[in-house]
Amino acid sequence: MRHVDFKEKRTISSKGIKAFSMHDVDKLGIGKVMELALEYIDPENNRPIHLSFDIDSLDPQYCPSTGTKVAGGLTYREGNYVCEALAQTGRLVSMDLTEFNPKIAALNSNDVIQTAEVSIALVRGALGLELILNKH
Repeated sequence: MRHVDFKEKRTISSKGIKAFSMHDVDKLGIGKVMELALEYIDPENNRPIHLSFDIDSLDPQYCPSTGTKVAGGLTYREGNYVCEALAQTGRLVSMDLTEFNPKIAALNSNDVIQTAEVSIALVRGALGLELILNKH
């Protein structure tokens, strides 16, 4: 989670929802956070996984063409790692990518192009297209 208001924090806490903050990513690293998240949602490693990726979870320096820009989000590499780690499970069956809004940056087409290129890279990562899978 990149940014959560008080009401959202209260709901997450009261419902016992497992959540990882940017503090967790900073402290543990994205690899460990993904390991813990996957272990929590599927301890037997046999369930299909759907990824809903909000592009605004990345820091706006990477994806400026979005409506909810908050500094301190995931880096470009951390976002890709999330997608690649899910691809490596062999259980990622679907993905949606949300919050890309080309109209937000209509005055700066470079922002739209940059956000589109990052979005494509994330989908490629989720498909495992950038990985060299080792058979160890």
